[in-house]
Amino acid sequence: MKNNINSVFVIGAGNVAYHLLSALKKEVQIVGIHSKGVKNAKELSTLYNIKLYKDLVQIPNCDLVLICTNDDTIHTIIKQIPSHLNIAYTSGSIELTEEYQNVGVFYPLQTFSKNKPLNLSNVPFLIEANNEILFHQLFKLGQNLSSKVIKANSSERKKIHLAAVFINNFTNHMTYISSELMKKNNLDWELLLPLLKETISKIEVNSPFESQTGPAIRNDNTVIQDHLNMLENEQKEIYQILTKNIIKTYNND
Repeated sequence: MKNNINSVFVIGAGNVAYHLLSALKKEVQIVGIHSKGVKNAKELSTLYNIKLYKDLVQIPNCDLVLICTNDDTIHTIIKQIPSHLNIAYTSGSIELTEEYQNVGVFYPLQTFSKNKPLNLSNVPFLIEANNEILFHQLFKLGQNLSSKVIKANSSERKKIHLAAVFINNFTNHMTYISSELMKKNNLDWELLLPLLKETISKIEVNSPFESQTGPAIRNDNTVIQDHLNMLENEQKEIYQILTKNIIKTYNND
């Protein structure tokens, strides 16, 4: 078996596939792409000059089949791929099992959006495989894209993914709620952008624990109650839960 991955077939045409294709095409030959989302697949096929395959049974011989799809579809897709081909998927949460022969994980720990350019050189890649040869191939491929490539087993990767949901998905949803509050009150959402940027910048210098500010850490009940009076339903519940947890974290009785 080859020591390097020189040819890749990509399954999926969403955000992850879009960015990985942009980086991979500079390092390896992309022999084809397939996706149930035909429109997106056609767009990527045209954008990157890649042959579009309508059926997985047509997959050409290649060094790696890279699955960049939703987690729920990964096992179903793997079962459709010829067993002699190496396979890797980009999921952070799907456990690697011994059910398959030549399967690994090529997980970029980042949030992806097609309309936002992204430099993968600083993105951590978490690598796992059920055989050593494939592991080293994926690890080397990761090093061609990024300066941060690490070995992570399924248990570690799932825990990292959980933490990532808090720091990315939940943080983004908090900004959405914030923007909706501003919009509801006919206020300029962009007034809060410097605050958001400083919040992120500060935790690169101090720990998140040290960086906490606000009425909850001060145990400022007057302000907290005033805020609660302005909120309704789920937003009020979220505020209460987060405030209670901050108070508990800093032992403000």
